[in-house]
Amino acid sequence: MGSWSRSAVLELYRALLRAGRHLQYTDRNYYRRAVAREFRRCQALTVPEDKEEALKRGRFFLSSRLGGLM
Repeated sequence: MGSWSRSAVLELYRALLRAGRHLQYTDRNYYRRAVAREFRRCQALTVPEDKEEALKRGRFFLSSRLGGLM
């Protein structure tokens, strides 16, 4: 995944939802709502640097095994 683009955001969103399927100790519905809420919140970002930072945070969350949730 390169810099911010619609396809990169959708790919990250799908990857986070896929990773959430394997949660054992966290409510999956809560996790799904939290991911959707965060993506909706970031949808209003207009500054490219803010968009890049949000995408970077999402990628880090995914690469760190959902922040330790898994």
